[in-house]
Amino acid sequence: MGTAPAYSLDGGRSLHRWLRDMREHHPVHRELLTRVWTLYRYRDITQATADPAVFSSELWRYLPGDRGDDALTAGNLTAMDPPRHRLVRDLVSRSFTARAVGALRPRIAAIAAELIGAVADRGEMDVVADLSDPLPVLVIGELLGLPMADRELLSDWARRLLSFDKGDLTDEVVRKRVADTQQELLDYLRVHCRRRRTNPQDDLISRLIRAEVDGQRLTEDEVVNFANLLLLAGHVTTTLLLANIVLTLDEHPAVAAEARADRGLIPGLIEETLRYRPVIVSNMRVTTRAVTVGTEQLPAGQLVSLSFISGNRDEQYFTDPDRFDIHRDARKHLGFGHGIHYCLGAPLARLELGIALDAMFDRFSRIEVTGVPVDYYDTPGVAGPRSLRIAFRHH
Repeated sequence: MGTAPAYSLDGGRSLHRWLRDMREHHPVHRELLTRVWTLYRYRDITQATADPAVFSSELWRYLPGDRGDDALTAGNLTAMDPPRHRLVRDLVSRSFTARAVGALRPRIAAIAAELIGAVADRGEMDVVADLSDPLPVLVIGELLGLPMADRELLSDWARRLLSFDKGDLTDEVVRKRVADTQQELLDYLRVHCRRRRTNPQDDLISRLIRAEVDGQRLTEDEVVNFANLLLLAGHVTTTLLLANIVLTLDEHPAVAAEARADRGLIPGLIEETLRYRPVIVSNMRVTTRAVTVGTEQLPAGQLVSLSFISGNRDEQYFTDPDRFDIHRDARKHLGFGHGIHYCLGAPLARLELGIALDAMFDRFSRIEVTGVPVDYYDTPGVAGPRSLRIAFRHH
């Protein structure tokens, strides 16, 4: 069986061979070293995500010694179970309706055009640094009502929080650096929340402060942590997914030509990339009681990793799963999660990605990845390039 090959080794090719073997022979497996159970099959993963009463996201409640700091977990939807999860999600989801997100289209298009225009004369660019990193930061920053002048600061925090590698978290110095960076960002957001409390504007932070669900308002910690989640999750997903799309199109030039000629294929291209090359590769839960998964009995208090990247290639659910096919119905992919924690910002991410791809196709007649080998993140739970250099030709 051996250990899973790192995604960063070859962009996931070796890992996918290993995952296929795990789905077939060890679909529910406990790693001896970490003692974490991993679910590799689509059916087991989605049954777990559909049952938060047994597979809890509130890891700190069930793990001995986990500090369960309310100030850090309050408002973080990804670390929250029902019924509080439903109350908070209902409240914040009002700002992510199709109508609310659609209203952002002109602004997103203007930002994308500005970013591409800034590099258009170079003949080459780094998709991550020049486009997919700044775009979501600017969009989410505006949504939250944060100053445009702080764009570099916000990008830097997000990059620093994403940049530690898998082995680093055992290093006390690295753990402290990650914690300090997170605290800096939270302190910054708290200052803005307090300003909005006394001087409300037409932005998301002001709406979250004012909003009520069942007569309840969000606490300051909840507002701060939701803004933090939106900045980090919204930023990372869109940043790496656009890079993953460009990388995948480079590997499949016929598909790239087809999507360029028929822009109506772009939504299917985005969904298939979310399945074929997802950014969020896994998610953690903890068992609240003993439960049987497949043929294995998991006791209470067990950490469980849901391997979304494996579920997305499950032969039982996707025909010829190793083929990149933008015509398939890939919408049941796990690229945005599943169940009550399905990504709240998915409509915004889809809109940003569609606009960015359109803008690139409009401006450039040919796009080619030149930065080989690609430098991938080796951060737990995340897969995508740190940097993706491309050369392009103008129309």
